[in-house]
Amino acid sequence: MGFNRFFLFLALVLGSYSSVHAIGIIPPDSPLIRYSGRVLMNKPQGAIFDWPGVSIEVSVKGPEAGFLLDGGHNNLQVKVDGIPVTTWVCQASLAPYWVRGLSPGWHQLEIVKRTEGQFGPMIFKGMMLGAKGVAREPAPAPKRRIEIIGDSWVCGYGDEGTTLHCAELRPYENADRAFGALTARALGAEYHLTAFSGRGVMRNYGEPAVRSKNPFGALFNRTLVESLDFPWNFSQWVPDAVVIHLGLNDFSTPPHPDPQTYIENYRRLLQQVRSVYPRAWIICFATTGWPYFSPLIKEASESFNREGDRKVLFVGYPSFPLSDLGCDYHPKVVVHQRLADLLVPILRQCLGWK
Repeated sequence: MGFNRFFLFLALVLGSYSSVHAIGIIPPDSPLIRYSGRVLMNKPQGAIFDWPGVSIEVSVKGPEAGFLLDGGHNNLQVKVDGIPVTTWVCQASLAPYWVRGLSPGWHQLEIVKRTEGQFGPMIFKGMMLGAKGVAREPAPAPKRRIEIIGDSWVCGYGDEGTTLHCAELRPYENADRAFGALTARALGAEYHLTAFSGRGVMRNYGEPAVRSKNPFGALFNRTLVESLDFPWNFSQWVPDAVVIHLGLNDFSTPPHPDPQTYIENYRRLLQQVRSVYPRAWIICFATTGWPYFSPLIKEASESFNREGDRKVLFVGYPSFPLSDLGCDYHPKVVVHQRLADLLVPILRQCLGWK
């Protein structure tokens, strides 16, 4: 949509809201807007993102604030002063989404992408304020940083589902309630989720060959998960710790990788992460139950220890009963909380965080 058409559209849309008497438009590249996660700032399109858990944060005073979004087919969690208040079910067309009924005083608004890259990219065009609205720079991001990379568990696939078989995924996926996000909040850390359902270290879920063309490592360098055109600049956000959750998709369906080959490929993944984050702790996080692949990951991580890299650590967790699983046998939020409870003290000890 060109600028002239965009502002004509904006005028028509805003005209339908009688409570708005004057409009201020804050562009997406304004310092009044803070992002967390991998975001491509592409003028004149706007801020583009598709990884799960990407967030937009603003500080506003006034009864309402609007967000101009081309939402793909994504859902967004809306928070006011840290409290979830609603979910926006977005459309693949430009539209304003409003937070209304704000009480007097300043409020921190946070919009979090619940859904993952398979639901398409989002484009944020800017924020709108009514006649009585003002904005200031939001609270600074936490100094602590954690990146969680991996598969559907990291995405929060089906974590809000109540049954094993869900008619659709979109309403029940909430990355902001998955174990990575819960762990980061418990530690007072900013988080990035670099994850995509179905990806493995060397074999993606259900694929007929033992080696897939685009396993997780092929996505790790991208700003947008579905695009090769925009490499991520790893120097712009450096985590203190990286949690890797991969392996389920390699082994949950046949054919299974050869054990030694798998160890070698997991080592390559560790080397890929270590090459861009030379000082970060790397936590290799995996189930010790079915499918039984955790000894291979443990061996890969300990091989780094033997070579002198003491900041690579294997952490295992047990299987969970069916009653704790949601859509397509993925963990519910209660399980994600247990996983976070396991990771938090380990990361505190590794990083020296109080």
